[in-house]
Amino acid sequence: MTEVLKALQELNVFWKKIGHYNMKCKWVAGIPGHHEGMINNSVNNHHYLGNSSIIENEAVSKSNVVKFEVQLYKTREDKYLLDLQRVEGPQFLFLDLCAAFLAQLRVL
Repeated sequence: MTEVLKALQELNVFWKKIGHYNMKCKWVAGIPGHHEGMINNSVNNHHYLGNSSIIENEAVSKSNVVKFEVQLYKTREDKYLLDLQRVEGPQFLFLDLCAAFLAQLRVL
């Protein structure tokens, strides 16, 4: 999970942990310095959103925002499966994010 969080942080994705291996995430395309509502967790230095700031932020155009959930599973062969599900936002922008995420994880 640490590698996943590092890759998300490099892509300026914000997240809110909703379970041990489940997170709600928000990515704002084209705004690398967008840090509204972010809490800097000094223990792990991750992008973590507190309260409901992941849900609504009127300052950002909805056409540039992709909201998605991430779920991590462990398979029988001691390998991991990562599920990304788009919740809201443009489909092609989400696919761009997925491609960048896979490249960040060095899977592609």
